[in-house]
Amino acid sequence: MLLAKAGIRVPIKLTIPLISLLVFPACLFAQQTNPPAQETPPSGGAQVPGQAPASAPLPDHPQPAEAAKKPPVHRFWDETNCWLFAGVLGARYLDFASTLNARRRGLNEVLLNNEVVDNHAEFAAIEFGGTITSVGVSYLFHRTGHHSLERWTSIIHIGVTTFGAVRNFCLKTPHPATEP
Repeated sequence: MLLAKAGIRVPIKLTIPLISLLVFPACLFAQQTNPPAQETPPSGGAQVPGQAPASAPLPDHPQPAEAAKKPPVHRFWDETNCWLFAGVLGARYLDFASTLNARRRGLNEVLLNNEVVDNHAEFAAIEFGGTITSVGVSYLFHRTGHHSLERWTSIIHIGVTTFGAVRNFCLKTPHPATEP
């Protein structure tokens, strides 16, 4: 409504992605809970085997078993992410090429206007923007500690984009009816 009052028309095809871009970042800030505090046994009671005495101070460093439970923290631009981001870029380029191929064969673009796709520089910028958005979402997951989702964002993006590109190449070319 606010965009319509400002005189900006948003195509119906873009409303759901725009709404999801506004709502999705709010889901990224999950609350982390603190580990439960360790209770010390009463000093008069018997000591449990394998447990430190009540008077002994708790260690400042985590035990080796606790350190093994935590997933290893990695740098954002590690080798795996670089390969995944290269895969996203490659998949977006494949989508770019398949969409232009479909337009040359006379097919209409489903997600964007045909005018946008026919303007090659604008369409390339949109595809590159999709790649940058994927990297940005992965970075948000990395910063919030969701390292598994960080990787899966790129994996799903590669899969969905490659599926769309292959689908574009598999579409039949419409041929005009010939009269005998």
